[in-house]
Amino acid sequence: MVIVIQYLRGLAAALVVYTHLDTQISRISPGAALPWAEIGNWGVDIFFVISGFIMYVAAIDLDARPLNFLMRRAVRIVPLYWAITAVIVAAASVVPSMLASTSLDANHVLASLLFLPWPNPAYPGLWPVLIPGWTLNYEMYFYIAVAIGLLAPRRFRVLLTSAIVIGVLVAVQVSQPTTAIAFYGNDIVLEFLFGLLAGHLFTHRRPLGAAMGGCLIALSIGSVLWMADSALPRSLASGLPALLLVLGSLQFEARARQSVFKPGLHLGDMSYSLYLTHVIALPMVTAVFSRLGARSGFDLSWAYPVVAALFALLVAAMVYRVVEKPLTRQFRSVTGEFRAREAGA
Repeated sequence: MVIVIQYLRGLAAALVVYTHLDTQISRISPGAALPWAEIGNWGVDIFFVISGFIMYVAAIDLDARPLNFLMRRAVRIVPLYWAITAVIVAAASVVPSMLASTSLDANHVLASLLFLPWPNPAYPGLWPVLIPGWTLNYEMYFYIAVAIGLLAPRRFRVLLTSAIVIGVLVAVQVSQPTTAIAFYGNDIVLEFLFGLLAGHLFTHRRPLGAAMGGCLIALSIGSVLWMADSALPRSLASGLPALLLVLGSLQFEARARQSVFKPGLHLGDMSYSLYLTHVIALPMVTAVFSRLGARSGFDLSWAYPVVAALFALLVAAMVYRVVEKPLTRQFRSVTGEFRAREAGA
């Protein structure tokens, strides 16, 4: 485990929560807004670069078998996502009015479970039942590209994986289909390739030192703030700064191992649970604050961000401990038995 990557996973999840806090706070107090709320969207770009990094150090550079690789990634991503999606589908079936962004449609639910982009019947766009799952649709696509890349000799794996991602991107951009295939023509997919580059540099190049790491981190933050409102493609305006942040942070890995910051590590551990559950937890707090504000006549927006963020963290911590870890452990034992039988065949 790379310690600083865990820290960055926690940071990325916290940024996404922050931008959604801004969306929610305007619902309890029209006109209220959090400063620099748009920076929260950067969390997704950081996640994508981290994903590419992990794919390199945990698969491409370790001679992983394609099927085993896909099974390991599925065990990490699928159980919790399916569990929460099932809860949302059940809730929407019993009390449809409770979930404004959910309207049950069999094809949409199936596509969501299969990580395929599909028009959301209640929320315009290619959003799955669990809205944050749109990034997982890209993740699964990238996993398939990496699995195909693993079929090549080691020195050609990054090249083949990159060729697949760039080839599909160019083909979609040129053909401009009106179907869900257009989903894969978003330049955000290039951020996974940035992560592959970060993984290669971390694995095969000497560290640049703490001073250079600090400069890269400062440059990443400055550039993403400067280009926040630019017309540049997202892969350049947010993806490249995310790459710089990851590269800069990796220069401190040796120091991070000497003195582990446990809260940051725990936040990284439960970042997936936080990412998936905060869109359920935050509206719950919003509903409570809206009622309290209406009854008392006071503007409670000043307290909302702290209370809502703490509640989201509490829910994520509980889901991580009670649901994610046990599910992941159980599925790993099942797939471990499968891989053992496959190896002995």
